[in-house]
Amino acid sequence: MTQATSHSIQTACFEPRRLGHVNLWVDELQRGEDFYSQVCGLKVEFTEPDLVATFLGTGHTPHDLGMMETTKGVNRYGRDGLLQLPGTIGLKPGLNHLAWELENEAELVAGWKRAKEQGRDIDMTVDHQVAHSVYMFDPDGNYNEFYCDTIKNWRSVLGGPMELLTSRWDPEGQEPFTEGRYDSDPVLETVADAPVQPRRVTHAVLRTAQLDAMRRFYTEVGGLEVVYENEQVVYLRAGLANYYYSLILVRDEEASFSHGSFELAGVQDLEQTLERLKARNITPVHNVNLPWKRAFFLRDPDGLLSEWYVTLAGERVLDSNHSLPLWAQV
Repeated sequence: MTQATSHSIQTACFEPRRLGHVNLWVDELQRGEDFYSQVCGLKVEFTEPDLVATFLGTGHTPHDLGMMETTKGVNRYGRDGLLQLPGTIGLKPGLNHLAWELENEAELVAGWKRAKEQGRDIDMTVDHQVAHSVYMFDPDGNYNEFYCDTIKNWRSVLGGPMELLTSRWDPEGQEPFTEGRYDSDPVLETVADAPVQPRRVTHAVLRTAQLDAMRRFYTEVGGLEVVYENEQVVYLRAGLANYYYSLILVRDEEASFSHGSFELAGVQDLEQTLERLKARNITPVHNVNLPWKRAFFLRDPDGLLSEWYVTLAGERVLDSNHSLPLWAQV
């Protein structure tokens, strides 16, 4: 794999720090919540019963993983009459959106302005009470949230069942703040008796039939830096150096969400996790042992994949003839 010269993120619409969370559509919310909390160790931070949504994580951000129950064709509204979830979307399990955390509101508003000036399609701008957000679609129709935290101590606002949180937001309604309001020293918590004990979500993997167009969107709009690429894959990273990458695009015949990836503490922890899963008769879909990573994949009750991994120091050499599919090797 060759190192790539990236698109300059200074000319991009947005300049995110990291992937803040992955949000999924699931058919039965409680069933999905039970799997990701009781098996995968993600703590339920808060829920929105009227939105039929739950939000789980370890504490690095207000949530590493969000879940919303499929709409079944029925509109769902936020505060002030905002049509937050049209009944035309979320009809089956899969990716709802990827969320990209920005440094502050000033950078978010500047990115929104650049997107408008470039004639980019913006779906909506909203206030989630602990974050302001701009939503856009990529060329494959994947939904992306570009956001900034508005309250550093988010646990003082969020916890347990919440009234509807989301309302409209006018990016030009007031002078944007310039300080970072993310928690730089978070209190991390997991579900203590769960077999998996994750550290954080780090990246997502998308499969695509239009690799070049997706690369352009995530560099020119999303502000991600290409760190490695070949004809089959593109690795992209946001601003924080302690994340090796934030998004991986894999060439495929059809566009689809492959999986979200969660980092574990180390190889010993991963091996112990596999033993704990075995004791509960839970068998990973793939058990990956490559020079550049150790990982396993779990399939949730809706059939969606997640990766739980540790990065190793070996050279990354992807092989399309390997017994593992390419999306599991990356």
